[in-house]
Amino acid sequence: MADPAQEPGGVLHVRSTLARRIRNGEYPAGAKLPTETELAEEFGCGTDIVAGALRLLQWDGLVKKVLRKGYFSSGPDYRPG
Repeated sequence: MADPAQEPGGVLHVRSTLARRIRNGEYPAGAKLPTETELAEEFGCGTDIVAGALRLLQWDGLVKKVLRKGYFSSGPDYRPG
């Protein structure tokens, strides 16, 4: 049975799609990502799924969360530390 997290609209699917967009320059370093609500509508999932994907991207060092402002791309060449 397939992992639901990897299905379209699953956490890993959202994460990989956003990571690809960051790496391809669609969201260059410093660019604000769409809101969780906007992304949930785009991917046809709940905001909890999007929030999980954004946390993973933050862990990967591809996005930064700015309190009360949202998520911003760290760019494809960002290396934490």
